[in-house]
Amino acid sequence: MKRFLIGTLVLALTASITWWLLRDRPLNADVHAHELVVGGATRIYRVVVPHESTLPMPIVFAFHGIGDSPASMAAYCLLDRLAVDNGFVLVYPAAQNSMWSTVNIDPTNLDDNPDVQFFDALYSRLALEQDIALDRVYLAGMSNGASFVHVLATARPNQIAALVAHSGLRPRELGRCDDSIPMMLLAGADDSVAPMMESNAELYRTAGCTVEFVRVPRLAHEWSTRHNMEMWRFLSAHARNTAEEAEP
Repeated sequence: MKRFLIGTLVLALTASITWWLLRDRPLNADVHAHELVVGGATRIYRVVVPHESTLPMPIVFAFHGIGDSPASMAAYCLLDRLAVDNGFVLVYPAAQNSMWSTVNIDPTNLDDNPDVQFFDALYSRLALEQDIALDRVYLAGMSNGASFVHVLATARPNQIAALVAHSGLRPRELGRCDDSIPMMLLAGADDSVAPMMESNAELYRTAGCTVEFVRVPRLAHEWSTRHNMEMWRFLSAHARNTAEEAEP
């Protein structure tokens, strides 16, 4: 038993040291913050473009939680490294006043949602500036950002290939989910939102949606970095059939 415990500690220590070394190595990517004027308002976003990737590149839009920013989300989710290691463009849009428009929304008029308009403008700009695989556009969000991911999937179902909603609920006003967009839902087992997300996952499956629910042990309301690769495997397994959508 003693040898087993020592071996386990050594393995854990080795894994921790390896993780820190990989985490701190320089990013082989261009990382910049940009501004974009939408509806008269100046919006901010942060973009990570790997130097080495197969073209065209998938793209992931990552939406932060209330009170966060692109920089703070990048610090706690560690998605920059995931983007570089797997060759996808990563974009962190910034919400106005650090909160996405997900409260009292009108599901029949999402085109007027200022954050949907921001996504439209950002999507158009990046499609022009980068060699993007338009059949592999993915969404990820944390908390309030996860709720907004559901809003975007409802507003722009023909543009989104798959989504990850972490620790955030789909706004009730949206009604049924779009069964063409696969979704992964994650929540910490110690997060009060976890039971509701698991219940919602069952409702989505009943509605015909492709859903994977992950309850993370010993995690509260925070991003599970240890599931980053699992999130990417889920997202990258899906692509939209743009040829079928182009048919009359």
